[in-house]
Amino acid sequence: MYHLFCWGLCIIYFVGGYVSSIFRGGGLFMQSGFALLEAGSVRSKNVTNILIKNVCDSFICGVSYWLFGFAFAYGDGNQFIGHTYFAITDLPANRYGYFFFQFTFTATAATIVSGAMAERCEFMAYFSFSFIITGFIYPLVTHWTWWHSGFLLQGIDYGGDIGRIGYQDFSGSGVVHTVGGMAAFVGAAILGPRIGRFDPQTGKAVHLRGHSIPLSTLGGFILFFGFLTFNGASQLSLSKAGDGEAISLAIVNTMITATFASFTATFVYRIPRFGSGAWCITVASNGAITGMVASCAGCNVFYPWGSCILGIVAGITYHVWCWVVRTVHVDDPTDAVAMNFGGGTLGVIAVGFLDRNKGILLKWNRRSALCLGWQLAGMTLIMCWTAFWSAISFGIMRWIKILRVPEDIELKGLDIPRHKEPGYPVESYGHGHVEKIIQILESTPMEVFQGYTNMAMTFQELNDKGPYEHPEIAAESRKSSVAMHDVHMDSVSRKSSRSVHTLHEMGSHEHPEWRPPLSHQLNHTITEMNENISNDHSDFRMTHRSKGYVTYELDVSFENPEENGKMAQNGCAKMNESTTSNKQHRSLITDLDQRASNLSSELEKIISPNIITKF
Repeated sequence: MYHLFCWGLCIIYFVGGYVSSIFRGGGLFMQSGFALLEAGSVRSKNVTNILIKNVCDSFICGVSYWLFGFAFAYGDGNQFIGHTYFAITDLPANRYGYFFFQFTFTATAATIVSGAMAERCEFMAYFSFSFIITGFIYPLVTHWTWWHSGFLLQGIDYGGDIGRIGYQDFSGSGVVHTVGGMAAFVGAAILGPRIGRFDPQTGKAVHLRGHSIPLSTLGGFILFFGFLTFNGASQLSLSKAGDGEAISLAIVNTMITATFASFTATFVYRIPRFGSGAWCITVASNGAITGMVASCAGCNVFYPWGSCILGIVAGITYHVWCWVVRTVHVDDPTDAVAMNFGGGTLGVIAVGFLDRNKGILLKWNRRSALCLGWQLAGMTLIMCWTAFWSAISFGIMRWIKILRVPEDIELKGLDIPRHKEPGYPVESYGHGHVEKIIQILESTPMEVFQGYTNMAMTFQELNDKGPYEHPEIAAESRKSSVAMHDVHMDSVSRKSSRSVHTLHEMGSHEHPEWRPPLSHQLNHTITEMNENISNDHSDFRMTHRSKGYVTYELDVSFENPEENGKMAQNGCAKMNESTTSNKQHRSLITDLDQRASNLSSELEKIISPNIITKF
C-alpha cells in the first residue's frame, strides 16, 4: 500500500503541470454523453445511424475546424472575422492546447443538431451541414464573443462609472448551445416530422418512444460529468491567482443549477395537468442538462443562491419549450431544442439579472440595464445569424432532394438500408429462441406472396424470401404487429399466412420467455384443432412457435392459380372484388375466416382475460 501511495504522488507531481489540458479534455468526453443520450432516445432500427453521426461530428469538426474554422474564430483580423492560422499554420506551439479545447466546443455545437433531426435525415445531408456549422457558422460567432477584438465582447465604453459594457458568456450558453439549438430547430422544421409523429386528423402529437431508457440515462450522467469540466476549464488556466477559486465556483454553480433544474422539471411533470403524473427519469435527466446549459453563461459570476433560482426557472423552461416545439409541429426526438436553445437563451439572459457585479437583482442601476441590453442584443444576433445560414443550407438540400430519406427507408429504419449494420443483430441473441426459429424455418421453408399494411409496423417490399424486415420488426412482429392495431389485408393469393397473437396488457415489448406456462395450456388444444380442421381445398395448420404467443398458418391452394396472378408484381398478387370472379374462391376464403373466428372463441376459454387475442 505504501508503494502505491508513493507512485500516486509521483504521478500527481509529473502530471500536475498538465492538469489544465487534461481537465479541458473532459469536454470531448461529452461527445460520448450526447451519443448515448441520442441513441437511447431513438428506436432501435436507427441506433447505428445516430451513433455514426455522433462519431463523424468529431471527425468532420476536426477537419473543418483545422482547415479554416480556427482561423475564422481566433485568427488575427478585424472585429468580424479572423484570417490567419489556416490549417493552424504559424500557430504558436503554446496555443495548440487552446486549439484542442476550442475544438471540443465546436464539436458540441454540431452534435446538438443530430438529435433533433434523428431517424429521417440523409447521412450526407447531415455530413454537409456539420461541415458548414463547424467551419463557418460557429467560428464567426466565437470570434465576435470570445476573441479579444470581437465586437460583441468589446462592446461600448460608456465612460464614467459605467465603463465598458459588452456581451458576456463564460462557457457558451449562447455561443455554443444557442447556436446548436437554433440550427437544430431550423433543421427539424425544414426536414419535417417523422412519419406518425403527429396525428393527421387531429394534429395531436403521438409519442414515439426511444428504445432504451438505460442508454439515454447513462448519456445524461456522462454529460453531467462533462459539463463540470466544460465549465470549469473555461477559466483557461490554473496557475494564476484566483484561478482555483473561479474554477471551484463555476463547478459548484453548475452542479447546483443542474440539481434544482432536474428536481423542478421532474416535479412539474409529476403534476397530471402538465405531465404524465409519474416520476420520469427522462425528464429528470433532460431537466438537469437544461440547467447545466443555462449555467454556462455566468457560472463564474453567480452566487450559489442565484444558481438555485436559475435552476428552478430552467426546469420550467424545459417544459415550456417542449410544449412550444410540439405546438408548432416540429419533431425533436431528443428534446435538443428545449434543452439547448431553451437553456442557452435563458442562461444568456440570466447574466443580466444574476451577475454579482452588475446584475439587475443585485445592482439596480444604469450599468445593470446596459448589461442586460447587451446580453439580449448578442443573443438576438447569434440567433439570427445561425437561423439565416441554417435555413439556406437546409433549404438548398431540401430543394435538391437530398435532405430526407425516402418514406420506405424511414419506415424500415436507416440502420440496414443505409449502413448494412443493425444496432441489435437478431442473430446475436441467445437463450435458444432464435436458434429454434431458425431451425423451424430451415425445416419448413416459407414462401410469402402476400402484402399487408399495419399501422404500427409496415412491410412493403415482398419477394420469394418474404417481407423486408428490420431485425427489430422481425423479432417483435409475431408478438405485437396486431396487438395494438388490426392488420389490413390488401391481397389474397395462392398462399396466405396469418397469425394469432396473444399479448399481455402491458404491451408488446415482452421477453420471449414471458408466461411459459401458457405453452402447456395451448399445446393440447392446438393439436386437437389441427386434427379436426381440414378439407379438400385447404390445409389449416396451427403451431405454437414459442412461449407466450401462438402462430397459425393458413395455406390455401386454388385449382387455377393463374387466374389470380394476372396483376402479380414483385411476387405480390393483388386480389379483390374487381379482379376475382371466381365465387368459389371467395366463398372458400370466407369459410376459412369464419373458422378462424371460431378458433378465437375456443382460445379465449383457456387464455387469461388479461391477454389480447386478435386474428
